[in-house]
Amino acid sequence: MTTYSVKMRASAAGRHISGAERIVTGGAVPDCVTALTRRALEHPKGEPDEVTVTVRAVDESRMEVLPVLATRNVDAGSPAEARAFIVDGLRRLGVRNPARIWELLTTVTGLRGAMLVDATTGERLEPDPARGVRVSNLDHASADTGSPGKLHYREAIALATKVTAHPHIIAEVCISDDPDYTTGYLACEGTYTRVPAMKEPGSPVGTRVFLYYGPASEVAACVDWLENRVVLVEGL
Repeated sequence: MTTYSVKMRASAAGRHISGAERIVTGGAVPDCVTALTRRALEHPKGEPDEVTVTVRAVDESRMEVLPVLATRNVDAGSPAEARAFIVDGLRRLGVRNPARIWELLTTVTGLRGAMLVDATTGERLEPDPARGVRVSNLDHASADTGSPGKLHYREAIALATKVTAHPHIIAEVCISDDPDYTTGYLACEGTYTRVPAMKEPGSPVGTRVFLYYGPASEVAACVDWLENRVVLVEGL
């Protein structure tokens, strides 16, 4: 049976509200479309005025299967404690100015994608800074396509697994843009670390930062891989 990518995007007055993707067999497509549409209409960031669901066949011969990252949890009781953990972790990875990464993480929001930042210079590298790098064409093998609820952990770790599999991405840091979800993460060196209290409850701030360490001549190829390579994450 043919495999399909089902993508949902929701917006209001041009502002991004929600996005999600599943990779499913043909028989699961109807339930998947219903679940993603419901998710868009019930998002805590507000009611959209436009919801787009796209269904496309996937070339299974180009699908890559990756093992899920290991998971650990850290204790953080406030955004200040979360910041200290993230900044220290990035410094240990060799990021030149980790405080700059935290600043971007907590001041830039509303992007459809993630920021791609040079780990040495702190410069943003994505071709369109207003859009960011939109990682897509991925899913987790244990996808529950009939559930309208947002499976934060599964979706996030699947994305982090794909992103950090690229040889030029040394880390990903994320804060969810859902106002009611304050747990973020640092993914690096084969481990996905969940960090609570990354922001105050009710805050709409949220974005992702990918730390790039590699030649400038290979940025475009990295972006293409992140956006277009089909990946299924196993082991959840």
